[in-house]
Amino acid sequence: MRPDDKIGEQIAADRASENETACCVRNDGSGCVQSTLRKCSKTMATFYKFPNKHEEHRVSGSVCGLDPHYCSDPPSVGPHTWPDDITRWPICKKKANVSIPRAAPHMSCEVVGHPCCTGTRGECQISTREYCDFVQGYFHEDALLCSQVSCMDKICGMLPFLDPEVPDQFYRLWTAIFLHAGFIHLLITLVFQYVVMRDAEKLTGFVRMGIIYIMSGVGGNLASAIFTPYVAEVGPSGSQFGVFACVFVEIIYSWKLLDRPWMPVLRMSLMVLFLFIVGLFPWTDNYAHIFGFAFGFLLSLALLPGLAFGESNRRCKVWTIILALLACIGLFAGLIVMFYVHPIYDCVGCSYLNCIPITENFCDNQKIVIAKKPTD
Repeated sequence: MRPDDKIGEQIAADRASENETACCVRNDGSGCVQSTLRKCSKTMATFYKFPNKHEEHRVSGSVCGLDPHYCSDPPSVGPHTWPDDITRWPICKKKANVSIPRAAPHMSCEVVGHPCCTGTRGECQISTREYCDFVQGYFHEDALLCSQVSCMDKICGMLPFLDPEVPDQFYRLWTAIFLHAGFIHLLITLVFQYVVMRDAEKLTGFVRMGIIYIMSGVGGNLASAIFTPYVAEVGPSGSQFGVFACVFVEIIYSWKLLDRPWMPVLRMSLMVLFLFIVGLFPWTDNYAHIFGFAFGFLLSLALLPGLAFGESNRRCKVWTIILALLACIGLFAGLIVMFYVHPIYDCVGCSYLNCIPITENFCDNQKIVIAKKPTD
């Protein structure tokens, strides 16, 4: 949905590490793989690094199966000479006609490893197709380096990024409303819509209810993306709390017409409080609940029809609509600024509103870890 500094730093670190790699050619002729010097066996393979006396004075490389001298499309000619940085090398679409016996070791060996995108953070590693299929990754047979593929674009799915390096899937704020984490999750949504939302829609109309439902879900998802950016979530919880807020406003507008209006207010308040407490457990989202309720309340004040007795009452209703719309627009604009202009990445206290760690690992299973663990 947006460029992330932490993920960007991790990708930059991975590319800097990849720039130090070279082709590790196995001595038994079983193939070669792009590797660091540390991972290339000193007894069973040869680490083929471009020599210091290379004719183009290259320091970065070599790359298994890729070389500027052995590629005719795109060719390495000025002003488009391939730089001395293998992470900026393109994918070779057509190899030059060079006989294998005369080719350099890194070009005459069989390449057994290609980029494989795995995980939810867009991690890339050079692996075989069998291993990539085993971990359910995305195998790029046409590429030879991780820097030649965009794993975030592939992992995120749905519509591809306009720029492979810049996430731009803002539409996830409303598509997530219609996704569910399983049959039970879907069943809860259907029961809620039948028991609560159906009656509210009869009072407000399907157009008003549709606006409140969608915008409450979008606002709740946006707040969740701000305060808990590394927690994967789906579902219409923000929309459902917007419907609860709509029922509250309907009771307020009908206060004088009800015999005991405080009774439905008490029942609704207890239900909302119970759901807020449930939101303190893993895999429920209190930020979507709170901001979905706030957007639903403001939109309901502006959209729901109300009875006006007298001129003063009518003017009060008009000002209520204006102020509620301004507050809703201001709240949404503030969230947009917090998401794109001044993003929050490491708010330790924010997670406690979403999940209270009763035990040491109680809330860990819903987080997406961005920092990669060091490997040998």
